[in-house]
Amino acid sequence: MPILGFAQLRGWDEFNSSLCIEVTRPTGVFTCTGVAVSPTLIVTAAHCLEGEILKVRIFTESSYNPKNKSLSVKKYTIHPNYKSKSSRYLSDLAKIFLDENIPPAIKIFPIYRGVTVTGALYRFGFGERDKKNSRTVITPKFKKMDLDNKIIELNDTFSFSGDSGGPIYLRQGNETFILAIHSTLSFGPEGRFSYNPLLGSYVTWIFEN
Repeated sequence: MPILGFAQLRGWDEFNSSLCIEVTRPTGVFTCTGVAVSPTLIVTAAHCLEGEILKVRIFTESSYNPKNKSLSVKKYTIHPNYKSKSSRYLSDLAKIFLDENIPPAIKIFPIYRGVTVTGALYRFGFGERDKKNSRTVITPKFKKMDLDNKIIELNDTFSFSGDSGGPIYLRQGNETFILAIHSTLSFGPEGRFSYNPLLGSYVTWIFEN
């Protein structure tokens, strides 16, 4: 099955750097997913944070509960090349700066900077399933690298609202990296697959203040 239960993935709690993001807009409250790349920096999808935003909160638990304590957000920035009207996935990245460190129990993995992908892929997201927004792991399959557009395409048919911005981890032997973040799905003639910005192509921008 492409969807794994937590108990089926050995050491799934290692992937607790995948975090739930709550976004309040004038039209309501929405959830997305992000990933910690440093103790005070979260990366997510730009389309999660475009438009009029009233409040952004970040939660570290494995299930979203708006009553739980959230991390204090200082500011957020959308990648300058992201243009939602002309493309839903090119440069679909945003970064959120925190006013406090994430809990020390959260394990932060390095960003993958290679140009070829071999190993196991795991995508985590807080998309709503069974009326709950819980950290869920998906095992997409490699489709192709598109280095010109700085994305990896994955065969992935299990994306739900709230999964946007979720990290795709790459496990190679005993090493684990953050490869990309989940942006959007294609429903074209080639089938249903996902576009995912490669974080290694955006490292300089990610760690700029």
